Amino acid sequence: MTAAPNAPTPPADVLAKMGGKEAFELLRDLVAIDTTNLEDPAHHREEKRHYSEAAKFLASRAGAYGLKARVWDAREHAPHGQEKFHSPRPSVIVDLEAGAEPTLLVLAHYDVVPVPEEQLSRWQSPPHELTYRPSVGRLFGRGSNDDLGSGVVGGLMALRELAQRKDLPANVRLILCPDEETGGAGGIEAVAEHDHALPPDSRERLLRGELALIPDGAPYVAAGCSGVAFIDFGIEGASALEDHLSLGDGVLGFESTARSWVSRLPSPDYPDHGAPDPQITGRATLTKMDLEEESGVGTPPGGSRSDLPHLLRAHAESDAANQIAESVTLTFGGSPAKVDALLAALEKHVVEPFRLVELKGPGDAGQVGRMSLRVVGRAGHAGYPHKAANPVPVAVGLLRAAAQEGTLDASVRCVGGFTLDLRAPPEMEASDVLALFDNRFRLLRSELPRAQYQAPEERRRSGYALDISHPAILSVRKAFEEVAGGSVGVFGEYGGTDASALRGMTTPGGKPLPAIVVGSMDRDARIHDAEESADPRLLGVVQRLLVRCIETWKPAA
Repeated sequence: MTAAPNAPTPPADVLAKMGGKEAFELLRDLVAIDTTNLEDPAHHREEKRHYSEAAKFLASRAGAYGLKARVWDAREHAPHGQEKFHSPRPSVIVDLEAGAEPTLLVLAHYDVVPVPEEQLSRWQSPPHELTYRPSVGRLFGRGSNDDLGSGVVGGLMALRELAQRKDLPANVRLILCPDEETGGAGGIEAVAEHDHALPPDSRERLLRGELALIPDGAPYVAAGCSGVAFIDFGIEGASALEDHLSLGDGVLGFESTARSWVSRLPSPDYPDHGAPDPQITGRATLTKMDLEEESGVGTPPGGSRSDLPHLLRAHAESDAANQIAESVTLTFGGSPAKVDALLAALEKHVVEPFRLVELKGPGDAGQVGRMSLRVVGRAGHAGYPHKAANPVPVAVGLLRAAAQEGTLDASVRCVGGFTLDLRAPPEMEASDVLALFDNRFRLLRSELPRAQYQAPEERRRSGYALDISHPAILSVRKAFEEVAGGSVGVFGEYGGTDASALRGMTTPGGKPLPAIVVGSMDRDARIHDAEESADPRLLGVVQRLLVRCIETWKPAA
């Protein structure tokens, strides 16, 4: 595995900031492996790209640093692993044995979100080729931050340095997992399930430790992270477009319910960075929209039940449930004159920051009697909807408005559905969240009897929360401020992290296992979007923070 010729090594001062040439080359090679994690049950798509290759590479690299490393495959070793997983789910367990009694845990994940085809045009460099751009001083590539740069490289580089130290106060175990981006079923959740069957003080436990540090966050101390459920919903069989739109609208109405769930943990983005509330709240975000006329996109113009234009297809340009697409493409058929009238009718309902772009060229968009439009917003991570401009609700609203105004035939039968990224505050149980959603959906089903949804257990998890006065929080905050050279806040985390899997886990002494999230994902990182990037300086800060937390660790009084 080698770097592409047009991906030069950054200058020496940049390498020094991020932990040296070794750190850069490790991150470069990991980005190139491409560990895309795609789960799309509604369309029977699953892709776990290069998991085994990545695990073998990481274990080998850890060994070269003088660390003990082994691969633990959930498919082979987790309870019912053969039944749950159709392909390998290897986690890499790296141990730094200092001869101490206590152990500290560092948890990271090596899988990355997909790069949808529609996203490629917004990347200035190949997404799986780590690229340094001197003009902005950042490293670009999928996973450059989340979590290959922040967690995997941060953790390995920290242990590499600590392996040269003597008299460390604790052993360190670094666990590098897959599947985090889709709920952790084959990764940290499987590791935790293995441990739950063992006594708290068993040395066979993989998560046996006094504290878990999770470098999968932002440059602050996160005392808790949100829970998440990925929910696919739609109408069984074909149904009128107006029914699909009513269902989409009905689920969109759940956002006000979700927002009423308020955490005790403060938001890091309020008020200056777009967050609508001073505390972390629930969020309900439509991330995927896939509707298609029952008879297919190949239906000739004029195939509608009336002479009005009809929807041929609506598609949100995203592959993952936790990605907010930049755009939704709407393709219509009908007489040219009435299709033009539909465009004019839609345009009057579009307000900033959204816009309509008419697609022209070969294919459907260039055929007489067909028109393709893009409803363009701003892409982002679905856990942080305030940082994006989601075009899916706008597309639903535009179609409903056109139907109500008589410029679109909404009686045409369509198939397909939507996906909801439902986030809960850190303190909420996933079962409670799903029960509240189910109550809402029962009301919708009273009007749309064939409406249905699926939210499998492996695609949902509860949140995780610590009190901000917990001794471990205070200790990590102090260490962070020492290495960062300034004040560091304590907040809740909007996104989900592997901390959620540690709910119910205990230390060997039987106390709840504390988990704290830190990281390098600043506000320019564009996590889950095109042009994901990392600040080399912050990557170095994370490495030094992990070292500092471990070398100064003291047991709680």
